[in-house]
Amino acid sequence: MTKIMVVDDEDHIRELIRLYLDDEGFEIVEKSNGADALEYAENHQVDLVILDIMMPKLDGWALCKELRELSDIPILMITSKGESEDKIKGFRLGTDDYLVKPFDPVELVLRVRALLKRYRIAASNIIKLGEIELDRKTYQVLYKDGKE
Repeated sequence: MTKIMVVDDEDHIRELIRLYLDDEGFEIVEKSNGADALEYAENHQVDLVILDIMMPKLDGWALCKELRELSDIPILMITSKGESEDKIKGFRLGTDDYLVKPFDPVELVLRVRALLKRYRIAASNIIKLGEIELDRKTYQVLYKDGKE
């Protein structure tokens, strides 16, 4: 399953992003500050990071730079900083895409899919709901130990 880390100090933004990406079959890890996100990324595999710029402990600029030094995973900045200078700074630090708040959640999902496709990270076709698995590609429904 494709794992996406969402880093934002605003609970409602993380929840909105999680709701939309959960529906697409992604595994979501939420972090409320850059320091916790960096620690998680250093110790766990993440396929894509969505991050805000203005956060406590370690801001999005510094987090983006640190993540880029760790790996080449796709990074999507979501922030209220929409000026050209801010976007340029984000791209120079290593972000792959930039989305300004407020944003359309459907556009976010499309941008995430495009980044994963560009990085050739396969989005999971399996959705897990408790003990039930839905295969979006074959339309199979499996229950406990693969019973169809």
